[in-house]
Amino acid sequence: MSELSLRRRSGLPTSAADELRGEHRRTRWLRVVLAAAALGLLLGAFGLARDLHALPTSYFASGSGGIVVLDLSTSVDAQKSQRVMRVLQSLSETEGRIGLVVFSDSAYEMLPPDTRSEELRPLLRFFDQGPVGFGRPRGFGGRGGGAAPNPARPREESPWSLSFRGGTRISTGLAAAREVIAREGDRSLSVLLLSDLDDSGFDTAPLTEELTTYERDGIRLRVIPLFPAPEDRKLFTGIAGKSVFVDRPELLRNTTVREHLTLVGSSPWALVCVGAMLLGLLALNERWGARLTWGRAS
Repeated sequence: MSELSLRRRSGLPTSAADELRGEHRRTRWLRVVLAAAALGLLLGAFGLARDLHALPTSYFASGSGGIVVLDLSTSVDAQKSQRVMRVLQSLSETEGRIGLVVFSDSAYEMLPPDTRSEELRPLLRFFDQGPVGFGRPRGFGGRGGGAAPNPARPREESPWSLSFRGGTRISTGLAAAREVIAREGDRSLSVLLLSDLDDSGFDTAPLTEELTTYERDGIRLRVIPLFPAPEDRKLFTGIAGKSVFVDRPELLRNTTVREHLTLVGSSPWALVCVGAMLLGLLALNERWGARLTWGRAS
């Protein structure tokens, strides 16, 4: 007999084949059933894993990315910076794609819209030390002031400290975001504006024109107000309407979602149970579907 034929033989010859035929049939069908059940559980686990979302927010339209337009003008004080930090922190946990445009009286693109949202995390430290400015005891200045920095905590120079020292021109930030959307050719991108709305009086006409362009181009705009003065909010509402604002309940849901899920329990228990059942089936397969073993009769 050739060596190849010996390799193809799967067992030892026996005269008890008829007696073992029933066991062979039972084992074969048991393996088929266990394999089908394991495949079903594996597909179920795959479906559950795809449905897992890391701390989603409602700021951007479902299934789309977004561009954050962030006000870094001199009127953004310590309290406003804390709100910015909470919003950016919640966005950084979404495992999505996000862009970032920053502005005061001018604007520039800090992060392109295909950036992973976790790239926002290094920026959080600049908003967690009071005003985002440059170590001045009254914050950025302007209305709102701000708490004095802690002398025991050294302030860290921000990446935009040499760029933004002036007033606020919201139209420049919105225009920069719109140009990014046009460049990317993706109209599904939404824009999230974070600003105290303390806009320059010279910017009213350009801002009105920019918001009209947003409506014409079908660009979705949301606004998170950073504790604006009543007259500033009223002026912006008159231009953009009330519907663009993120209300307080939605803001709280998004910015506290991490703490909420930590307390309630964010573990994917359905996926854990399916995984445990899959391991159990594999153990049963090893127990009931193993090959026959030979030994001495007792």
